[in-house]
Amino acid sequence: MSRWLRRIGYGLAGVVSLLVLAVAVLYAITSSDLRRRYRLPGVPVPAATDSSSLARGKHLVEVIGKCQECHGEDYGGKVMVDAPMFGRLAGRNLTRGRGGIGDYNDEDWERAIRHGVAKDGRPLIFMPSEAYTVMGDAELAAVVGYLRARPPVDRETPAPRVGPIARALYLGGNFPLLPVKVIDHDATRRPPVPGVSVEYGKYLATLGGCRSCHGSDLAGTGDPAAPDLTRSRLAAWTEADFFRSLRQGQRPDGSVVDPEKMPWLRSGRMTDDEIRAVWLYIRSLPGRRTT
Repeated sequence: MSRWLRRIGYGLAGVVSLLVLAVAVLYAITSSDLRRRYRLPGVPVPAATDSSSLARGKHLVEVIGKCQECHGEDYGGKVMVDAPMFGRLAGRNLTRGRGGIGDYNDEDWERAIRHGVAKDGRPLIFMPSEAYTVMGDAELAAVVGYLRARPPVDRETPAPRVGPIARALYLGGNFPLLPVKVIDHDATRRPPVPGVSVEYGKYLATLGGCRSCHGSDLAGTGDPAAPDLTRSRLAAWTEADFFRSLRQGQRPDGSVVDPEKMPWLRSGRMTDDEIRAVWLYIRSLPGRRTT
């Protein structure tokens, strides 16, 4: 009996040792990425100040980019997730108040939004810059102008913390922890002319972060909360059905779209032409072939 107990003890010790080694390797690899400093030449895009641009900035920030989802309704910062094993995801205070980023200049804003890099060169955690990197200069100027004009909020948001689950998901390519790693920082930006077109619909779908949930090809990820948006699944949908899903949160079969999983309360505030453009774009996608 004692011999078997010793063997069991050795086996358990071996398993624990392997787990400790695996966690150590996991932290070593991911910590290297988290500690890296990026020295990217920022593009000085002067923030807009005219009323028309600020109105456009408000629309881009609240409706298209949905920045309040992470940074709070007052842009003063917000803790989105705080769990021991996963970590803490917190959107920073974007205002000029205490704890905010009032010291950011035009280049700092450009690097943060389009490249996912903080003022000090740190990679921004869970900042959807892989979507915003396509943003043209005029729209970036409008966004920064609008955010700078927000009333100051005095709020210190806690620093993000990356736990073992988030690190493992990131290392496996299943969590967008550091978008800075997947962005082409030398890409040329040629935003399309606004209008009811496939090209502009693609631009809006990209800025809106649709791919972060529905997959790079918008053909779904297997998660029921992120279904296929292409013709292979929405073949029977009409443009009116698409409008209804975004404006009223209702599918053609009468089922309700959960606003916690699909932010239709924000996306539904797009203009009619913007929704039509996105509809044209997703209708142009063939989807995945089925066998």
